Amino acid sequence: MKRIPTLAAAACLVLLSACGGGDGGSDNAGSGDVDTSATLRYAASGGATSFDPHKTVSSSDFLVLSYAYDRLVHVDSEGQPVPGLAESWEFAEDMSTLTLHLRQGVEFPDGTPFDAKAVKANLDRAMQDDSITAAQLGAVDSVRVVDEATVELALGGPAVHLVLSLSDLGGMMVTPSAFDDPKALALAPDGIGRFTLADSQPGARYQFEASENYWDEDGLKLAGFDLQVITDPQTVLNGVGSDQFDCALVSPAMIDPASQIPGANVETRTVLTQTVLFPNQTKSEFGDVRVRQALNHAIDREAVLAAAQEGHGEASKGLFPDDYFVPNDAVSDLMAYDPDRAKELLAEAGLEDGFSFTAITLTIPQFVTTAEIIKEQLAAVGIEMTIKALPPADAGVSFLNGDSDAVISGWTGRPDPSMLLTNYFSEAAPQNVSKVEPEGFAEALAAANAEEDTEARGELLDQVQLTVLEHGAVAPITFNAVGTVCSEDVVGYEAPLIGNSEFRGVGITR
Repeated sequence: MKRIPTLAAAACLVLLSACGGGDGGSDNAGSGDVDTSATLRYAASGGATSFDPHKTVSSSDFLVLSYAYDRLVHVDSEGQPVPGLAESWEFAEDMSTLTLHLRQGVEFPDGTPFDAKAVKANLDRAMQDDSITAAQLGAVDSVRVVDEATVELALGGPAVHLVLSLSDLGGMMVTPSAFDDPKALALAPDGIGRFTLADSQPGARYQFEASENYWDEDGLKLAGFDLQVITDPQTVLNGVGSDQFDCALVSPAMIDPASQIPGANVETRTVLTQTVLFPNQTKSEFGDVRVRQALNHAIDREAVLAAAQEGHGEASKGLFPDDYFVPNDAVSDLMAYDPDRAKELLAEAGLEDGFSFTAITLTIPQFVTTAEIIKEQLAAVGIEMTIKALPPADAGVSFLNGDSDAVISGWTGRPDPSMLLTNYFSEAAPQNVSKVEPEGFAEALAAANAEEDTEARGELLDQVQLTVLEHGAVAPITFNAVGTVCSEDVVGYEAPLIGNSEFRGVGITR
C-alpha cells in the first residue's frame, strides 16, 4: 500500500489573502471563553434545492448540506484532505484499489452503527446513474466490505483525484434507512453531521441544532446554526452592523464597505468559485462551435471585474485562477478579448447580422451587474442577449429544465479540478445540460487522473481545459474574491480556498 501525496490543494499556491477592517481576522477576535450554548447567525446568498446529497441537481447545495452531513474525507482551509468519517486511507501500489479505514463508535441518528456496510450502501447509491455524484465516482468499479471498519474501492484505473472527491457530496453519509423515502430526504437531512435541521423555510431560512454526542468536539463549538438567505448586500451589512447576524457572506463589491463596520472583522480571499456564462448547446445558435468561441472573444473580463466586483478577484484567463497548480497557458489565446475575431467567427457561422438569446442569471446584484455588462459587450459584436433574473433557488433548476439558452451564474469551487471538469463537461453529468462532451475530453482527463506528480498533472489538466475551451463549452468570466464579515466575538474562522465556509470549529465568545 502507498499513500498518494495531496495533488490539488497542496499545489494550490495561496491565492490573494487579505484582511480588512478590525485587526486582521477572527483569530485575533474575542478574548473570553467560547460559549457552547450560542447559536451562530449567518447570512448567505443561497440555500439548498434538496437535502439529498446523492440525488440533488445542484452541486452548490454542498454548502448547506455540509452543516448536516459529514463526509468520509474532510478538507482544511487550504483544501487539503484530512480525516473525516474515514480516519485514514491508502491506494494499492498498482492503484487498483483505495482502502478506507473508518471511524468507529459513531452512529446514525436512528441508532444504526456507522460501519463498512453503511458506507457501501451510501457509495453504491452515490454511483447510481441518476446521482449527481456518479460522474465524480466514475473511477470506482465496486465497493467491498473488508470488515466492520474497512471498505475497499476497486478502481477501473488510476484515480488520484478520488480522495478529494470523497470530501464532496459523494462522500456524505446518509442514514441507510432514509433511502426508502427519497421525498422526505429531499426536504430534511438524515445522516451523520454536526447539526440536525430543526426548522426551515426552503430557500429562505434554515435553523439547525447541534447534534447530540457528536464525535468531533473540536469541530462543534456551537449549540445552533441559523442560516438566512439574503440576496441584497446592503441588507446583509446592515444586519451585521445591527447585531442581527454574527457572520455574513460578502459580495466582492461590498468588501470595502464591510470593512468599515465597527466591531467586525472581514476576511477576503480569491477562491476557486467563479462566474461563468454557460450556453446550452442545444438552444439558440449555440450548436455551432464558432458561435460559442465568439462568446469568449467578445467579453472584456477586466471590465466586468472592475464594474461588477470593484476589482476584487481576478479576470479569468481559463478555468483556473492565477497561481493555481493548473496553468492556463494552453487556453489563453482562446480567452483573449478580441471583438473583431468574435465578428469573424460569427460571419463564418453565417451570422453576419448577429443573433439573439436569453440568459438566466441570479437576482444577486453582482450577477445582475455582470449580466448587464456582458449584454453591452455582446451587443457590440451583434449579439442580442435578453436577461432573465431569478432567485438563486430557482435559477439553476430553471436552466437545467431548458428554460433558457444560457446561464450567467457562479460555479462553486471544488477540492480537485477533475470534479469541476467532470461536473459540467462529462456527457453523463447531470449539470451538463447540453449532454455533449468535448472531443478528447475523457481521454485527456483520464491521463491527468493517472499522473501522481503535481506539476505534471497540472500540465495535463491544462490540456483537459483546452478540449473544453476549444469546444467553446463555457465562457469563464471572473474568479470571485469572497469576503466573510464576522463579529469580533466570533473565533476560529478561516477563509477557505475552495470558497465554501463550513464554520467547522468556529465558536462565539461570551
